[in-house]
Parts: sequence; structure tokens; C-alpha cells
Amino acid sequence: MFKKPRNILVGWLGSLAIWMIGPTLRMRVRDDSGMLSAPDSPSPVIFAFWHNRMFLMPYLYSHYLPIRRAVCLVSASQDGEMIARVLDRFGLGAVRGSSSRRGKEAYRELAENLKKSWDVAITPDGPRGPRYEAHSGVVGLASISGCALIPVSYQLKWKIELPTWDRFIIPLPFSPCFLHLGKAIHVAETAKEEEMERTRLNLENYLKEMDGGGAEKRSGQTH
Repeated sequence: MFKKPRNILVGWLGSLAIWMIGPTLRMRVRDDSGMLSAPDSPSPVIFAFWHNRMFLMPYLYSHYLPIRRAVCLVSASQDGEMIARVLDRFGLGAVRGSSSRRGKEAYRELAENLKKSWDVAITPDGPRGPRYEAHSGVVGLASISGCALIPVSYQLKWKIELPTWDRFIIPLPFSPCFLHLGKAIHVAETAKEEEMERTRLNLENYLKEMDGGGAEKRSGQTH
């Protein structure tokens, strides 16, 4: 009976922490996707980022793409309820489901939102891992919807890593932060199983490379 008040409290505290930390970060941005230069594009996209990078994503989306709308795939668990409440405070929607609960229904809802020109955000290794291993669902959604996949990651100089399965990252205030939006990945509607698996591996490796920080050394601009 106390779960709902707890979820409300944690959701409020979580969103407050994000709002307090986000604006203090010293941002550098590399946008290989072109999203930030054309935020009013009517074409919806699917953002993919690792589960441990969730903390900053609501702030970054609302800050850099304030005129766009998005829904996020969130677990149907109690933890997912708290995340959904945080998203709501940033004006973002939540579609509840995972591979173990409401998986098919959730992906149908995500596809419907893409048809309405809403962006979709997915953690391809969530909600239970393994860490940094992309599941196939995000590639399947890109195939049936015809929407581009945009890999996203960020690197922080000062941070806390929690002892969770994903080593969840919490930025420390005033940390330098390098945000990287990768090149769009397109998946044909007629893609066969081998091509789908190749795309899944490409996405996984791309996100791992972005997490290595090499892109920051090569280029970047201050925002």
C-alpha cells in the first residue's frame, strides 16, 4: 500500500536531482546525426543508449530538442514506475514493458507513437542486461517503422558508478560532459535475419566505441 507514495517521492527527488545537476555540467557536443541542427524535422527517430546512461537523458533531450516529443520504453516493474514519474516531470511519455512483461504490446505502442511523429528512446541492454549487450528488439522496431536509429552516449570526467548490474552512472556537479549523437543507422523493412543480426552488432559496437571517449579526442564543439 506504500508503493505508490514511495514511487511519487522517488520520482520527484530523482527529477529534482537531474534538474539540479544537468545545468551545471560543462557540455561539449558532437552531433554526427544532424538532429541538433534540424530539431524541427518531422521525421521521428529511435534513440538508443545504454541503461547506465539514463540519468541525464531526460535533461539532455529537453535541453537540446525542446520542441520535439518522445516516449521511452520503461520496464513494467516498480523501478520502471519511478522512472516513468521522472520522465513525466520532463514532459516525456513512458511505454511500459520489457522482454519478460508486456513485450509485444509495448513494441506495438512504440510503433504507434512513431507513426504519430513522436521520437522513441530505448536502452537496448535494459532492463536487466547483460550490460553493454544490445538486444534485437530495437533493430526490429527500426525495421518495421522505417525510422532511423540514433546511437547516443555521453562521457563524464567526474561521476559516481553505483554497484548495480549496469554500473549506473550519476554525474557529479560541474563535471565536464561530452555528449555524442552518432550517425543514423537505417534498417530496411525487408531485412533478413542475418542483416538484422549484423545491424544489432553494429549498433552494439558503435555504442561501445562511443563510450570509449575516442570521439571526444577527435572532434567536438562547446554548447
